[in-house]
Amino acid sequence: MRAAFGKCLLAGASLSAMLVGAPALHAQDASPQAAEEESAGIEEITVTARRRAESLQDTPIAISAVSGEGIAARGLDNVTQIGDFTPNVKFNSSVPVSASNATAAIFIRGIGQNDYQLSADPGVGLYLDGVYISRGVGNVLDVLNVERIEVLRGPQGTLFGRNTIGGAVSVVTRKPGSTLGGSLDVTTGRFNRVQIKGSIDVPLAEGVYTSLSAFYHNRDGYVKGVVPGAPDLGDTNQLAGRFALRLEPSSDVSIDIAVDGTRSREQSAPNVLIAQDENAPAAATWNAAYSGAAAICASATNPARFTDQRCFNSQWALAPYRHGGTFTTISQVFNSASRRPYQSASDLNIWGISGVLEWRLSDAVTLKSITAYRKVTGFWTRDSDHSPATIIQTNSDWRQDQFSQELQLGGDALDKRLNWLVGAYYSSESGNHRDLVNIIDAVFLSGAVLDGKSYAVFGQATYEIVENLNLTAGIRWTEDQKTFNNANQYVVEAGFLTGAPFNPDGSGLQDGDPLMGPLGQSSTIKDRAWTPMASLSYRWSPEILTYLSYSKGFKGGGFTQRVFPPFAFIPSFAPETSETFEAGFKTDLLDRRLRLNGAAFINNYSNLQITVNDPTLGFAPIIQNAAKARIKGLELELLAQPIDGLRIEAGLGYLDARYREVDIRALNAGVTKDTHLQNAPKWTLSAGISYAVDLGDSGTITPRIDWSYRSRVYNDAVNTPELVQDGYHLVNAAIAYAGKDARWSLALGVRNLTKQVYLGSGYADSFGGIFEGVYGRPREWYLTAGYKF
Repeated sequence: MRAAFGKCLLAGASLSAMLVGAPALHAQDASPQAAEEESAGIEEITVTARRRAESLQDTPIAISAVSGEGIAARGLDNVTQIGDFTPNVKFNSSVPVSASNATAAIFIRGIGQNDYQLSADPGVGLYLDGVYISRGVGNVLDVLNVERIEVLRGPQGTLFGRNTIGGAVSVVTRKPGSTLGGSLDVTTGRFNRVQIKGSIDVPLAEGVYTSLSAFYHNRDGYVKGVVPGAPDLGDTNQLAGRFALRLEPSSDVSIDIAVDGTRSREQSAPNVLIAQDENAPAAATWNAAYSGAAAICASATNPARFTDQRCFNSQWALAPYRHGGTFTTISQVFNSASRRPYQSASDLNIWGISGVLEWRLSDAVTLKSITAYRKVTGFWTRDSDHSPATIIQTNSDWRQDQFSQELQLGGDALDKRLNWLVGAYYSSESGNHRDLVNIIDAVFLSGAVLDGKSYAVFGQATYEIVENLNLTAGIRWTEDQKTFNNANQYVVEAGFLTGAPFNPDGSGLQDGDPLMGPLGQSSTIKDRAWTPMASLSYRWSPEILTYLSYSKGFKGGGFTQRVFPPFAFIPSFAPETSETFEAGFKTDLLDRRLRLNGAAFINNYSNLQITVNDPTLGFAPIIQNAAKARIKGLELELLAQPIDGLRIEAGLGYLDARYREVDIRALNAGVTKDTHLQNAPKWTLSAGISYAVDLGDSGTITPRIDWSYRSRVYNDAVNTPELVQDGYHLVNAAIAYAGKDARWSLALGVRNLTKQVYLGSGYADSFGGIFEGVYGRPREWYLTAGYKF
């Protein structure tokens, strides 16, 4: 693998040298404006990866950007689907130990977090118009009035802050326009799909502009229930809206205020049973004592146990698109201890408000303020055994809210040879997660009450040392504080475990016993970190930029909220850090008919927080700092328009991700130096081609096909064989028609054209003998009609 990486680095270096040594493509003194006039070429993309507006091709960062038009052309529904065509990026649309449809795990270059719990931070930062979304629950954003999505690869700790050790995803919405206009799109498709998306800009007066966007999406589930009472899972029932107000009281001041809300009322996430071990403790107990058919279910030699629905065994391993979970329980306490009885559900309510003030204090200095508040409430359930039995089930009530304030002061000096930015950041967060767990007839409250605060100051500057040679350096200081209260950590009903010597002092388990020390306790952790960055870039010609960079990021520590048997204390884990050395190039060639960008990197990843089942500590999945890793890789992205109307896009990502050290905690859980990092496929490839055929007065017709490939993915930290997904291909195809004035449009498309079956995420529970996961959606067709005015 090291030899392969060396060959890839050599190929990238050779390509860079060829590009640098190709002066015939353009005279070095040609200006970008002249190039613009010479050929329309590939469009310029403006990004804000360095907290200022600049061209994608001038930004010395490994960054992918897709516009709103590109999102529509690919037929994307939400942010998670950009992972299909972005190098070294993997989105899990449903975190394996959650049953919420609105919880995604984002991994960039093999770094992320595969757990959604309130007291664990994500490893990739998600931003909506510059506002950090601190939790995984509620991060599956609809593509509502989106101007572009930027994916920044590598640590972004200086300008974006904590929890961006893998990178950052920035979603930028369109600002209200100064003229009356709008759009409406209506979509139908497989699974009785009905989707309506609309937006309208309404200027109220000179300098007062508004926009209103709305989104409704409903479709049936694709995972079918096979017994009475088993619902169809994987459905969609969402309603979202966004109101934006832009004020321009003067030419030097702009104020953007936005209010957004989302409401979803869906069945539980489409988890299915992949395999089952009937000899596991909880499964064996059910079959012997609770099934009502012990003579059949508990007899290893009786084949009738595989057809008797009272038994819990591999007869319920119905993956990928069927399940037998009835969301019923034999415990009345489990039904009554939550605000809602146990039932299939994935409900979510989100609302947020943000205000962005930009004030140009002078020709050289601008002040920017970003103020935001966001609240998320949810209720979701999980039938982990996916059968009529009551083996392991959960009922979750979630409430979380956050407030943040960021100030930025930036500008230029020294005849614009120096561009600088300084800033300060504050955020406050509180949350309450009541996570009820039902194991046969035992009930536990295994949640979290969390309060957190974060403070940061940062600065970054770019200086042109000599013409076309720029040095960028920056640093950020962050202090994170989290307080965990164990009010949601106790035995509600001991059930079949009554009297078992599980307590830390060896006593028998009883109703009301705490799961983490005496009830009423809290624990506080503080993390402090310096996260610097530096880069050196050189523009060899208007078409070619190369750069070298170093960056560091950190992800905050936290608390493990799932423990069993009980602990005598509140367990916590420390922060993890990531350092990346990167070399890259950006090019626009052949009269801007060809764009080729690339990067190669080495990442040192320390103090990894991994989610494991450690048999020395109990049965529950816990988070531990247990390893160091080194991740090497490269990325290439190509965009070509060889002739008018023809557009070719391609991406390549390569990762060589290896553990360098593992400690005893990792070894106890089954992680060794030979274990593969989860969600770090060696190869990620994609390609797309479209051709716009001009029909004259009749308009334009554009066929398009997209292909992507992900090599083998290990879906958990210990590489459980049942959860390994071998390499797979996805193909999407569409044909779109637009009228001559582009007001009317029609698109017919198919996603997952080849009916590829692939596992997106998975989880193994040794206590219940359960191997479960979420599979990608099957083949689906859609038809969209659009109108713009």
